[in-house]
Amino acid sequence: METVWAILILLVCGAAGGFVNVFIGDSGLHLPKVENGVFQPGFLGTVIIGALAALGSWCATKAIPLLSGTALQSLSTGDIANALMVGFGGAKWFKSEVEKRTLHKAAAIAAGRPGDPNAAANIAGATPREALDIAMRM
Repeated sequence: METVWAILILLVCGAAGGFVNVFIGDSGLHLPKVENGVFQPGFLGTVIIGALAALGSWCATKAIPLLSGTALQSLSTGDIANALMVGFGGAKWFKSEVEKRTLHKAAAIAAGRPGDPNAAANIAGATPREALDIAMRM
């Protein structure tokens, strides 16, 4: 039973780290959706990835046998801090992958359209989602 509580605590801490990541960048607090043909995971996606990353990190560092019946060795404040940081980092990686796909799509669309110096300047200073919107309007 101790292991179940430890896993729940770590999942919550990782989810909290992922949730903090929602407010960095342009993703905002929205539900998962497909926008301009690109999947946007929303805050639920980053929270889930944060929770799973934290649990995976803890399992890799503790490496306790799950089926042997032995009790949990320990759950320290360092484990909780690690869960928060790994949850944040895992969510950041996930968001970066989504933003990369968004920028690739924006670049592909812009490359197929006639040159527009104003649109190029706007895309250069835009967030990935804004860049895709600008490219779609070219």
